[in-house]
Amino acid sequence: MKKITALILAAIMCVSLAACGGGTSSSASTATGSSSSTAQATTATEPVSGGTVNIPITDDPTTLQGWMLRNSNESVLSSAIYETLLKYDETGKPQPYLLESFEGDPEALTYTMVVKDGITFQDGTPLDAEAVKWNLDWYKENGVLTGSYFGKVESVKVVDEKTVVVHMSSWDALFDYGLARPCYICSPTAVEELGADGFNEAPVGTGAFKVTKWVHGEGVYTERYEDYWQGTPYLDGVNFKVYASTATQQAALEVGDLDIMNLSGDAVTADALEQKGYVLTNAAIPATGYTLCFNSLSDGPLTDVRVRQAICYAVDAESICEALLGGDKYGSVSTQWALPTSSEYTEIEGYGYDVEKAKSLLEEAGYGSGFDLTINFQVGDFAKNVCQIIQAQLAEVGITVTLNQVDVANYANYLGEWDGILFHPMGLSNGQYSQIAANMIPEATFGAGSFLHDEESVAKINEAITSDAETMAADLSRAVEILFQENVELYPIAITYTTAVSSPKLHGDYNAVQQYNASWHEMWKEA
Repeated sequence: MKKITALILAAIMCVSLAACGGGTSSSASTATGSSSSTAQATTATEPVSGGTVNIPITDDPTTLQGWMLRNSNESVLSSAIYETLLKYDETGKPQPYLLESFEGDPEALTYTMVVKDGITFQDGTPLDAEAVKWNLDWYKENGVLTGSYFGKVESVKVVDEKTVVVHMSSWDALFDYGLARPCYICSPTAVEELGADGFNEAPVGTGAFKVTKWVHGEGVYTERYEDYWQGTPYLDGVNFKVYASTATQQAALEVGDLDIMNLSGDAVTADALEQKGYVLTNAAIPATGYTLCFNSLSDGPLTDVRVRQAICYAVDAESICEALLGGDKYGSVSTQWALPTSSEYTEIEGYGYDVEKAKSLLEEAGYGSGFDLTINFQVGDFAKNVCQIIQAQLAEVGITVTLNQVDVANYANYLGEWDGILFHPMGLSNGQYSQIAANMIPEATFGAGSFLHDEESVAKINEAITSDAETMAADLSRAVEILFQENVELYPIAITYTTAVSSPKLHGDYNAVQQYNASWHEMWKEA
């Protein structure tokens, strides 16, 4: 088994090295989640204005509507154009951002928020209490994740020019996580004047850069917003251009057509570029939990928990992470959607690599001769490499795997129900507890037709979000035990950090805290 896995990994590395045109770095690995930078041989010490930064996306966005943004390409560009009422700090906790304050009252079932002074949308209209109310009402009715984050919002009331009170039907202790993640604040005036379709082509947010054009299939182009509330940006613009593969992105980076490329699960390319003098920055907050998500409802082998356990035992996650993530330099193995350093981590045994145990469980479940299985995954080099390795590992226990690669634009269609296993890149910027509370309930879109939604885990999640912090932590910790250990509905292969590879001529905090995020107005580029 180890020999087969090694051969697959060797083939992957040969392709990567050929694209890199060089070997891997011999420098020591950086601790997971920290920043790693090569020395910058620059003469400029003070920021200068001007210049454009180009950042790649792998495909055309499916939408630019702030209330519909969800997939990875949209995440790359969203924070330059839009902002959220709250924003995650380095520990992954939401903090007021467009707000002066944000306070919850569990007894009154209200959240009160006060808007900061002096913020305007890119069309010049003010961000005030009325604009915040409009956005919250609009997202509740139209938002792509409204079922996950706005299910308990009963009404939104304007108290005065700066103050908004959200009334809840029952308490939601994780409402602030929803406001920090998907609820991008849009100009109500622009939406009403342009209509939803028109706004999609010419979106207006409060971000440092405003969209000038969207050339479908080519890229999204922006220019700086001169009246940005935190100060006029140094850069003339930030463009998000379509480069479908890591190889084409790297080639563009090396000839200067790109200034940044984002990597996830590609230690070979990252190390090679670092050796060439590019700057590497790992986001402080884990970006993604790459997870085997089992369809436990459809007729077939996966309805038997022993089969799901067997698959976990048959997959050697540690060897995958060692080869593709450089040990723990760019990610780690975990039994759940959190690392042991997180306050949201729960002590569970997990499933180590044990082929004989896997075969024994399959025999016991009546599948000793194996069966056919589909693994679906979103297009991307890391996902493809991991799934090819898993395909070979499962073959060793008699399971014949067919891999189904899904385009980014179509991936949302698989999130409710899938055939077999979905290898899902669960976003972790908002932490394990928030993702479990939002996604592992019957009302959520994710896994609606695939997950068991057993009585105890759903009850614990529902109790958690209506409870105090201590009860919430205990309830969600129990949900982790059920979902990842007992029912084996979720089996993480790797927790990864997005690694930004940038030109040494580019200065700023891109990707330092959260993937794809930056203090955009402070970024500058040497001439």
